[in-house]
Amino acid sequence: MRPTPLHRTSALSLGALAVAAALALAAPALAVDDDGDKVDDAVDQCVDTPPGDLVDETGCSVCPCDLRADGSEWSSHLEYLACVVDAAKQLRHAKKIGRKTARAAIRASRKSSCGNAQLTRCCIYPDDADQLDSVVGQCRLMTVDDCDALSATHDFVEDADAGSCLPNPCVF
Repeated sequence: MRPTPLHRTSALSLGALAVAAALALAAPALAVDDDGDKVDDAVDQCVDTPPGDLVDETGCSVCPCDLRADGSEWSSHLEYLACVVDAAKQLRHAKKIGRKTARAAIRASRKSSCGNAQLTRCCIYPDDADQLDSVVGQCRLMTVDDCDALSATHDFVEDADAGSCLPNPCVF
């Protein structure tokens, strides 16, 4: 008895299914990286690294914004910026990051309040923000008092604490 086209199609489908199953079993498990720092959450010791921070092999920021890696305070914004520039150079030299990533980290550190205890990231949202499903505000570096004062002229203003305005933290 000669196979009909239906039998051939079924055999092809079963063969394709078998190949797909074999590939799925052979493929490594997909890594999970919730904070986007390119370190798998299974080994990430700092699972909430801010976006764009340069990290070490444990997933922790090399130049954390709030304090130095040793826990002491930054003496200035320039000291923080120097840390990021130096770390970017070292990671590039070690071929752990590319030029684009290094430049983005340096650009973000320049637009940050890190190392300057007087500044904060102030999110200023459009006045019709309560009527929108998703809202992107404008991030500005300023003193906490200046950010608070904006509440008199804007309906939605939020102090986003220390950090960078890149990427924009003013999204909800």
